[in-house]
Amino acid sequence: MAKSTEKTWNRGRYWGATIILCALLIFSAVLVLRSSVMADQLSDDLHMPEYLGVWVLPIAQLVAAAIILWRKFPTLRIFAYSWALFYFALELILLINVQDYALAAFSGFKIVVWAFAFHWDRNRISNTLPKSAQNETSVPA
Repeated sequence: MAKSTEKTWNRGRYWGATIILCALLIFSAVLVLRSSVMADQLSDDLHMPEYLGVWVLPIAQLVAAAIILWRKFPTLRIFAYSWALFYFALELILLINVQDYALAAFSGFKIVVWAFAFHWDRNRISNTLPKSAQNETSVPA
């Protein structure tokens, strides 16, 4: 494969996975913000305050999607990716616990999309870090 074709392919698969990941985060947040019946019920089942499931998690999803799409701060992007993974893994565990295997499979799909998006964004993040941070993270041979 030629160098320009390979660069285009890398950029395409990165943006494809990133857009799907952010769309999943935004779609999930909008569903909860529009109709919080399921979030209220889940909060009651878990004995946690309702505002966490109704307001904090959806707003955090929207912020994480915005940070992942905004390439200005690479360290914040890493935290947004890690928060999204934490949220998807927690969602998967809860869905398996209530034995909703169809939604659990969809949650597993979200984790796979997350893994592809993060894997293809690693080099972009490391290239945008300051030179001093790149020297600290590189492993001597």
